[in-house]
Amino acid sequence: MLYLAGRTQLQRDVWRIARWPLLALLGVQCWVLLQLLPLPRWLLGLVSPQADAWWLTEGPASISLDPEATRQYLLKGLAVTGAFFLTVALVNTADRMKLLLQTLVFSGTAQAIYGSMMVLTGLEYGFLIEKYASLGSASGTFVNRNHYAGYLVMCLAAGIGLLLSQLSTRSSNGWRDRIRRYLQLMLSSKMRLRIYLALMVIALVLTRSRMGNVAFFTALGVTGSILLISQRRFSWRIPVFLGSLLVVDLLILGQWFGLDKVVERLEQTAPDTEARVDYFKPGLDYVSHFPMTGSGGGSFYGIFPNFQPPNVEGYLDHAHNDYVEFAAELGVPVLLVLGALVLAAAWQSWLVLRMRHTRLYQGAAFAVLMTIVWLLLHAAVDFNMQIPANAVTFAAILSLAWIARGLPAVGEPCHKVTDLS
Repeated sequence: MLYLAGRTQLQRDVWRIARWPLLALLGVQCWVLLQLLPLPRWLLGLVSPQADAWWLTEGPASISLDPEATRQYLLKGLAVTGAFFLTVALVNTADRMKLLLQTLVFSGTAQAIYGSMMVLTGLEYGFLIEKYASLGSASGTFVNRNHYAGYLVMCLAAGIGLLLSQLSTRSSNGWRDRIRRYLQLMLSSKMRLRIYLALMVIALVLTRSRMGNVAFFTALGVTGSILLISQRRFSWRIPVFLGSLLVVDLLILGQWFGLDKVVERLEQTAPDTEARVDYFKPGLDYVSHFPMTGSGGGSFYGIFPNFQPPNVEGYLDHAHNDYVEFAAELGVPVLLVLGALVLAAAWQSWLVLRMRHTRLYQGAAFAVLMTIVWLLLHAAVDFNMQIPANAVTFAAILSLAWIARGLPAVGEPCHKVTDLS
């Protein structure tokens, strides 16, 4: 509203490239709104024959088979889109980008301390109420430990990107200088940041989330490799830093706080014992009935029982697979649009790593890429993007790809725009 009233301005170079993903997100919300509109039955039959067949009432009907759930879904979608736009609009300097990354680190650290203390003390409280799920595992203020793990991974990505931006490029001159630099490091803000990352890794291990832990360390390794490939000149500081994260956090802290229990859960994992595998085939059957239009945002919980085979017991409010749920509720075309948006952010991040020399921007791009790799893995077995906290956080981090690409380097003039043209 401030922007439309001319009371605030946007960075011209950022807005020039960031308006396209924003329009894509707005397009998705417009589609959800269209799912709510009552259509003449002849038109509904052309657009979504399955929805037309399932409506038992006469007269105009909507594509959504659960309009009330779709209204709630639309509000959540607008919140996610708003978070994306606000990040683009407000993170218009390098200092604000650093502040956003720091805020994510502080939030993740607070969640890590709270979740870890609840497990280690045996109090087992969630968000001001006694836990009734994920007992014996860290879940913070989340109900589901897997979503808690997902939030921690996004905050860890922000923290690792921030720490990468602070790596020293100066060589030591003799052993005295080296000792002096080590002592300065021990007392610096970088050491505090490293401790925050360690606390988040401890909480991640305490979640006992299989894919949460696997996706984190896989995303760290894959994104670290991408970072090394993108650099024009090889530097040992980057692999040593990333290696220290894996060694200290995985082998030392992980062993102290029960990494063996996560490994044990992974070893016991088998397709014939995983309920999520049983949900996948009925989910694809669901998608095949509403391939182009979906059954309506938020309608999965009410429609899936129609495709649930007798041998698959239990009630599902979500698909435990973000790909399936987006396709089932919104249609395959919308899933492809969202996928293209994520891949576009990955491409912009790659360009930042290759072409921008500001280390903070490269750190932000690293955080975006690591978050994307994590999501591509974790989305196959869970529904993090259906949780408002995680979806909004992901949108804010994703927008950093375009911000880091368009912001001027430190010392360059800032270009602004006051209209949408």
